[in-house]
Amino acid sequence: MYFIRKYADCWAVHDDDTGFSRPLEPEEVEKVQKEFECLQEDNLRTVYADHIYSIVVMPDNAGKK
Repeated sequence: MYFIRKYADCWAVHDDDTGFSRPLEPEEVEKVQKEFECLQEDNLRTVYADHIYSIVVMPDNAGKK
């Protein structure tokens, strides 16, 4: 499971299975807002999802995204 979290200084994506997390780039924020329109709401802080299709969450073992 993945989750996207809005923090005061950035938005981040987290992989709950691996513990990996990283801040989102500005263009990725735009992409996830289109995929999960509820993220545009100011009072919403976290979205949980089985899949995130609009961004690459974690590079593979070869270091490729």
